[in-house]
This record gives sequence, C-alpha cells and structure tokens, in this order.
Amino acid sequence: MPYEYLIPLLILLAVIMYAAITASLESKQQVPTAVYEAFYKAYPQARDVKFDKDRKAGTTVFEVEFEDQGVKTEVTYATDGTLLEIEQDIKPDALPAAVTEALKTAFPNATLKEVEKVTKTDGTVSGYEVEIKQELEIHLDASGKIMKTEAE
Repeated sequence: MPYEYLIPLLILLAVIMYAAITASLESKQQVPTAVYEAFYKAYPQARDVKFDKDRKAGTTVFEVEFEDQGVKTEVTYATDGTLLEIEQDIKPDALPAAVTEALKTAFPNATLKEVEKVTKTDGTVSGYEVEIKQELEIHLDASGKIMKTEAE
C-alpha cells in the first residue's frame, strides 16, 4: 500500500480543520454581544451552532443555524438582539393541506427534500420553505400561495 499519499492527505486534513475552526471563531467575534447573549439565553442546549451575518430589507441581521433537542433550527436576530424569525425543520406530512396541494399543483412530480416552518416571534406561522429534489427552494405563505422560488 503506497504511503506517500498519506502525509499530504494528513496535512490537507489538518489545514481544512484549522480553517474551519478559525472561521468559526472569527464569525463569533463578529457577532454583536446582544445577539450572542440573546441566542444562548433562548437556546442554552443548542448544538452545532453557526452564526452568519446577512442583510434583509437593507438591514444587517444575524442568522444562527443550530440543532436543539434534535430539531434543526435557524433563528434571525437584529443587531440589538431582537428575535425576528424562527425556521424549524418539519416532516413533509406536517405541512397543512393547502400548502401540500399548492405544491402538488405547481410541481406535480417533485420529491420533497427539506421542509421548514417559518414562525414569527409571536408564534404565528408566516409560511413554509420547501426544498425539492429538483434543487429549488419554494417559499409559500401560510395559506399555500407560492411567494417565490429560488434555484439552489
């Protein structure tokens, strides 16, 4: 078995791991304290946490992807730590009938890949994000109206 490939492979692996750890640390340093504290107060058991800076409607926001009690979740915060939105993975059979029918009508042969429920801070469902195997993400409102589609 040729071992001459083992050392370069191990070096490459070490560089990738270092880059991942460094990127994670840098992103946490760029997160406002208010966002960081609000997140960990709300989700003290969160695992696999990833902070990401983004812009929505011309405003800087921070999206936090994580797993909490076995559920993949993404929350969005304003820079002052105010919670703006919650997206949680759900099973496709948990979609309301109106949303399921809208999907079947618009994409009759689609296979659902990922489904997220989008909730406002007051607990009301504002819509759903559905990714189908055809590499489209479909945004629907709570009544099943397709708001937009995005190529993945």
